Amino acid sequence: MIYKFLFILFILFSSCSKKKYNYSNSSDTNQINLFTSNLVNSKQNNTLDFLSFCFFSDNISVDSLYNVIDYLYSINDLEASVSYAEKIIKIEPNESAHYLNLAEIYFELSKKPNANPTFPSLVKQNLERSINLEKENFTALALMGELLLASGNYKESIKFFTKSLKINYNQEKIHLLLGYSFKQLNEYTKAIDCFRNSLLINPTFFEANMQLGQIYHLLKDKNAILYYDNAISLEPQNEFVLYNKALFFQDMQDWNKALAAYAQLHEINKFHSDGHYNLGFIHMELELYNIAANNFSDAIYSNSSFYQAYYARGICFETLGKINQAESDYKRAIELNPSYNYAIDALKLLQQNNEKYN
Repeated sequence: MIYKFLFILFILFSSCSKKKYNYSNSSDTNQINLFTSNLVNSKQNNTLDFLSFCFFSDNISVDSLYNVIDYLYSINDLEASVSYAEKIIKIEPNESAHYLNLAEIYFELSKKPNANPTFPSLVKQNLERSINLEKENFTALALMGELLLASGNYKESIKFFTKSLKINYNQEKIHLLLGYSFKQLNEYTKAIDCFRNSLLINPTFFEANMQLGQIYHLLKDKNAILYYDNAISLEPQNEFVLYNKALFFQDMQDWNKALAAYAQLHEINKFHSDGHYNLGFIHMELELYNIAANNFSDAIYSNSSFYQAYYARGICFETLGKINQAESDYKRAIELNPSYNYAIDALKLLQQNNEKYN
């Protein structure tokens, strides 16, 4: 796509009227820079003409090229911004920040669906150049850590995050990512320390509260509720944290609090199918099978392909002696997932038992 974009720029540049913009190889650099500084908000009909000029001009500043990149970011054309970032490097090849800028572009591109598989190596290559030029470029060190984290190289990511934080401690995101690396290695005490450090820098950091809630949840520690509640206070309508809070109470078999928490979730989204499904299991634990069957019906209404809910409702119906309804639900679960052994086995057993009484 980059080459296609440059080809279009070349055609535009070759055919554009220089008189319209008074462009020439000797044009006033200040005039160019002024235009590019306003480019993001520009409604010019000939923006592509100007971008073409910026790319081929020898009389354009690095700041102006960064303005062009900002504009391309604003229209989500990261592929095109690569060429301008490379032009900046040609102008100032010994500046660490320019290689970091190109690495950041490739890193964002690597996140896209069907991204070029060479992008991560290009990120690494440019980060290495950036760090070689400036050993204490904490942003480049942090991004290298993030790249390693994304590739599952947790131990190496920890090294780079730690180096970055030694240079600039006040990076709440990097403390968070360092904690996540430790969490992936099951080093939970270190992970908790990192997430807490992140909150010391920014107490309103939602993701740090969420990570602490999840890690304490994993450890079955009631501190999970403290951090889930903090996260809810920051994002009251966040279904993920509301669901996790309810699930924690369910995992701890605190049924009343779990029921209340799921009710809070369903106030935000009455069609949260997993919430209805889990309510069904709580009521099964309480041997309230009629209510449980209704919960599973709500789950199915919210998600018609929820084969596990059909199976679970079938169990309720079978327990209540509603054999035909149970058989129908087991069959429907199997239709939705032909390899779902729980439903297959339940249907066989139901039919065998039913034969005995016929």
